[in-house]
Amino acid sequence: MREKTGKSSRRWLRAVAAALAAVPFLVTGFAPRPETGAEAMASSMPEAGGPAVVAEPAELVWLEPGTRFRDDAPPPGWTHVAFKSIPVLASGDLGTLSPEARVTARRIRLTVLAEVDGSNLRRVGVGLAAPVVGEGADAGDVIVAATNVGDVSGSWSTKERIVLAAGSRELGRASLAAATPTFALLRTPTTCLVGREHATVDVTYALLVESGSNRLRFLACKPAVCGAAAVVRELKTPAVVDGPLDVKATTFAGFAVSWSFAMIDLPPGDARDVPETLERLLAPERLETAAAHPEALEAAFRALAARPTLASAVGRGRDSSTDYAD
Repeated sequence: MREKTGKSSRRWLRAVAAALAAVPFLVTGFAPRPETGAEAMASSMPEAGGPAVVAEPAELVWLEPGTRFRDDAPPPGWTHVAFKSIPVLASGDLGTLSPEARVTARRIRLTVLAEVDGSNLRRVGVGLAAPVVGEGADAGDVIVAATNVGDVSGSWSTKERIVLAAGSRELGRASLAAATPTFALLRTPTTCLVGREHATVDVTYALLVESGSNRLRFLACKPAVCGAAAVVRELKTPAVVDGPLDVKATTFAGFAVSWSFAMIDLPPGDARDVPETLERLLAPERLETAAAHPEALEAAFRALAARPTLASAVGRGRDSSTDYAD
């Protein structure tokens, strides 16, 4: 994503760039609103003696500022910390950024929570989190907004609030492309490194509940782009990952005046051969209408999850270069 610096000084530009480094991997943004999970749970319970109520599809909610959690301890009302991404500046025009960039980049983290009730996926929660400061290494994280960073996330400079606001706007593009009572596909338009260029790609995250259990499976997906095959990797929850970013600077008269930051790759995890059926369903034009056929997407992801991972297939003597192109 890009942030223009206007007529500000080169020093100010470098400081803003450092803050903006965190934004792209945060992928989409959020506009806080009240959570409705308790109401959803209450409405789904059958009345005494009445017929059972059909479970509703999972819903997307925006996490409230001030919500605290640890990687191994979700906040009240939630059962899983599904995903937390910590941006890291890794390649590209790193020399155009100030030394503060790496610190600022790691401060703002995309967070995905889930509420699983029995075999049902009730809610998927998204927000931007920052580390809790002053309470020790195990204090965890807290959800923040540019207008409400609270007291436990430490002090925030004006520039850091600018990037937090930008991240919130980006996260506002997130949506559930498809959802059932046991499955959700979180769609997050993301700036990615495609070849040597930065381009917007529909990165998606699939959440699957195992039948008869509270087990949550989490898969990160990137569609086929510019001739490259689609990639799907399963991450073990809680999936707390570093998100390497590539930096691309635009210069004018020898000065960097704007920056783009792109996800270099999906987080590491168990990769599987992606069948053509699922590859087609993940294509951008199909995602636009995915909400109309969520069961087809869920079935495709469950079939994929049942396949052997690439490593285990190779371990049985399969030739990964011919049968399992990643």
